[in-house]
Amino acid sequence: MAKLKPAFAAAICLIALLPFGPVAALAAAPPAQKAVSAPRTAPLTTNGAWTTYHNDHARSGLDSSQPPASGATAGWVSTGLDGQVYGEPLVYQGLVYVSTLNNTVYALNQTDGSVYWSRHLGAPQTSGWQCGNINPTGILGTGVIDAALSRIYVVEFLTQFLSYYLVGLDLTTGTVVQTTQIAPPGFNWTIQQQRGALTLSLDGSHVYIPFGGRAGDCGPYHGWVEGAPTAGGISDEHYETPSTGSGVWAAGGVGVDDLNGNVFFATGNAIPCTGAVNSDSVIETNAALGAPTFFQPQDWYANWCGPDLDLGSATPVLLSPSLMFTSGKHGQGFLLNPAALGGTNGQLYPSGAPYTGVDVCAGLHADATFASFAYAAPFVYLECEGGGLVALHVNPAGPSFSPCDAACASPNWRAGSPGTFGPPIVAGGAVWAVDINGNGLYGFDAATGAQIYHSAGFGVTHFSTPSEAGGQIFVGSNNVVRSFNVVAGCTTMNATAAPPTSTTAGTTVTVTGSASGAGSGCANPRYQFWLLPPGGVWSIVQPYSANATFSWMTSGSAAGSYRFSVWARDASSGRSYDAFSAFNYSLTISSCTAMSAATSPLNTTTVGTPVSVTGSATGCPNPLYEF
Repeated sequence: MAKLKPAFAAAICLIALLPFGPVAALAAAPPAQKAVSAPRTAPLTTNGAWTTYHNDHARSGLDSSQPPASGATAGWVSTGLDGQVYGEPLVYQGLVYVSTLNNTVYALNQTDGSVYWSRHLGAPQTSGWQCGNINPTGILGTGVIDAALSRIYVVEFLTQFLSYYLVGLDLTTGTVVQTTQIAPPGFNWTIQQQRGALTLSLDGSHVYIPFGGRAGDCGPYHGWVEGAPTAGGISDEHYETPSTGSGVWAAGGVGVDDLNGNVFFATGNAIPCTGAVNSDSVIETNAALGAPTFFQPQDWYANWCGPDLDLGSATPVLLSPSLMFTSGKHGQGFLLNPAALGGTNGQLYPSGAPYTGVDVCAGLHADATFASFAYAAPFVYLECEGGGLVALHVNPAGPSFSPCDAACASPNWRAGSPGTFGPPIVAGGAVWAVDINGNGLYGFDAATGAQIYHSAGFGVTHFSTPSEAGGQIFVGSNNVVRSFNVVAGCTTMNATAAPPTSTTAGTTVTVTGSASGAGSGCANPRYQFWLLPPGGVWSIVQPYSANATFSWMTSGSAAGSYRFSVWARDASSGRSYDAFSAFNYSLTISSCTAMSAATSPLNTTTVGTPVSVTGSATGCPNPLYEF
């Protein structure tokens, strides 16, 4: 079911008020544009990039270049834009790009959020559809940046032409450099909607544009993916689902396999389900959107194709060239081979004979997960409606993943329950996601799920997902963009001992830690000291404190090889550690090299007088005496 669910809106069905015919006949002229420039308060400074939905063709949502994050601080908030932002902010060469439901594209200065340029592309649609729940409908899906041609592409709906257009704008000036009408044969805008993120083909020759139905599933719509050439001209690549319904509507849109340029996406439920083809499926095509193959759950008819139970509520994520993960509203997950999707019941995991579904959302089986996932080995991260965030531990060698049923046991973790988040991303070793009920941005340690950040509350639309570039996080928040600055924490750690590497038992050893970080990320380091004795187990010998030294009293300790580990974290960090350093230390027992004994009185005395005998050993720091 191609259902759009903004947090604030209920589904509305409207009777079409305008007549319509073939869409191509309605466009007599290119849309009008209006450029607006604003005072520029800061120079542009390039600081990272995030040029497509979830950062890459695989839709992984991962930036692995950032140092470990210990938290975040609130940054700038843009001035009010002319409409709501549904798409993920994109970042390139010091500018943050967002689009609004009022058909306006903005380029904001990454440094301070000021408007660098904006361009209004024409009036959005406010009526005329047969059903739907987003009004107005201008630019709804996330665009894509074409760095090679210095363009950003968006898809708008223009009311004066009753049609969707792909528009390419110059990244620096906002000048419109390409306008392509999207009007495949049989396409009916009154029952179709462009919601999913756009994607560039591997060779940069085409922009892929997905379409699904509108909220309410009115009319005999189909799922579509269109390929429009970046060189201009009409879209010349098409995929249409064989059955009615089966929309390609997930906010993550379509992905591309960087190995071969193949295109992948998920479809929703067919209407009706009986006799449907490629309903509730993962579809993979070649770069020209031809030669489709598919995967479909064994229980697609029973558990995925009923009303509001479609697999296509989320975009699959590529874990590697040979492994893909997907899930949907029924809340069970699959590992697939993207090179051989296998048809119905063709998954790599779970087993198909006999088939038993594997839960991924703590036992939730209705409206379980939406939009897209994130991946940073060994975890796939997904949002679960009313169930917070889940980290699924993936074993690529199996292949398999640990189920998240009602127990959702380790090595999986679950955090933020009972909140409902938009799709997560991963940056600086932390998972970042926005609570769609207005509770703000959260950060969780990617390995443990420990919360490391929670901002003040703010409003967002459903499926809102952050982006990140250069240690800044950006969130579309209704009609503004909010930035947050990642606190890197302690990124390096050095530990030394005095004496340096070995000593004899009885000597005091001083262990010293020294932590540092980028900028002010390790301004208040805290240190924790661990010791592993020979044949023993690790234990904390000095808990976290501002004290950077630990004194080890070795008296009575056994000889052998010991191991120290010194952990450091900034005082503001929610992590168990930001950085650590470990080293071996050798402890020996010295033999006594000489011994003398004396009596008092010296040589003789009378019976009844106490005599003291005193031994004195040398060459050994802790002598023991036997008389």
